[in-house]
Amino acid sequence: MNIVSAVVGSAIVAGLAPGVMNMSLQPLLAGKRAANFSAAEAMAVSYAALSEKNNELQELPDGCTVDSIDEPAYEVSCTVGSGQFTQTIKRSFRLEIRGRGGLEVTTDNDRDGFDDTTGMPTHYWECYSGWKGENSLKNNCVLGGAYVIPAYAHLYND
Repeated sequence: MNIVSAVVGSAIVAGLAPGVMNMSLQPLLAGKRAANFSAAEAMAVSYAALSEKNNELQELPDGCTVDSIDEPAYEVSCTVGSGQFTQTIKRSFRLEIRGRGGLEVTTDNDRDGFDDTTGMPTHYWECYSGWKGENSLKNNCVLGGAYVIPAYAHLYND
């Protein structure tokens, strides 16, 4: 090998070294961002799930904020990391509307076993096979009896 080839080869390697070094670091940088993303995601999802379960806003973890979108809908935003490793996650969730238990029950004034407003059945399906009407259900089901859906039970308490 002559001196010219050695100098040219060394110059090429020296010119490529920063790019090669940058490429070799990218998996490590991506791994750190992914770890921060996972941590932020876990905090946001856990906060939203606990708030929905308890039907009230919970104590916020460090790095998280919550905003009301349009009550009872909220959005939690959690940030983990700093600089180029910062990852922010947002999750929306909804609390139950208090007093209704998530189900708006109206009336069954015609006593046919169906909600007058929504048309939804007020009893479990075992009562509706062979429906005969007139307060008489197949399988000895009666309005408000053992097969009534609990949210509708108050409609049949006479």
